[in-house]
Order: sequence, then C-alpha cells, then structure tokens
Amino acid sequence: MPRMFLNGTAMAGGADHHLVGGAPLVTATTTAPRYRFHAVGGRYPALEDVGSGGAAVEGEVYELSYAQLREVLLPGEPDGLELGVIELADGSGSLAMVLRRECAGLPELTDISALASWRAYREAP
Repeated sequence: MPRMFLNGTAMAGGADHHLVGGAPLVTATTTAPRYRFHAVGGRYPALEDVGSGGAAVEGEVYELSYAQLREVLLPGEPDGLELGVIELADGSGSLAMVLRRECAGLPELTDISALASWRAYREAP
C-alpha cells in the first residue's frame, strides 16, 4: 500500500479529512528540511522542493489504497498541486501533493516556511 504525506486540510481534524476514509495513520512526522512551504491564495498549502536551505514541514503519513488515492483523495486536490515524492525526516520517501511546477493562473503564494505547519498558519492572527 502506498504511503501518503498529508500536511493540510486532509490531516486529522481538518475539513477534508474524510477524503482519507478509514486509512490508518502510520505516523505524525515532518519532511526533511528541504522544502519551502506556501499558502496558496490562503486556501491550501503547497510544498516546494528547494534542496538545501528549506524547512522541515509538519504532517501525517497515511497508508492508502491505490483505489482511495485514485478515486477519492486525488480528485479532491486543487489544481495548483500535483502528486510527487518527498523525503521525510527519517530519510524515507512518501507520496505527497507538491506545488505544480507550471500552473497558469496560480493564486498568490505566501511563504509560511517559518511556521512549518498548516495548522499554525490557520491559527495565526
């Protein structure tokens, strides 16, 4: 079963958590410190791989079936994201939604790497 790193509204307690169905939580963790973390138009988060000098972003890893990914989770993702493979803090890899490399009309990006957490961004004044 593929593992999927979630760092936004599909995490536990989020508005889109229902998209993971009954998939088991493998672990709460962070990415390796190689990503810029953006709020896209203030609506959803996006990871951007910048190599060295990035941040370790908080998230959750779920074990999802390919059917769950294909039929439920991926169709619910916004146009500004695409499926990619990221590096986790322990050096292992995971599927994740990352900033689409080329996306016309993408809303404004706000760098929230210093917060490294979608929840912290949403709770900030």
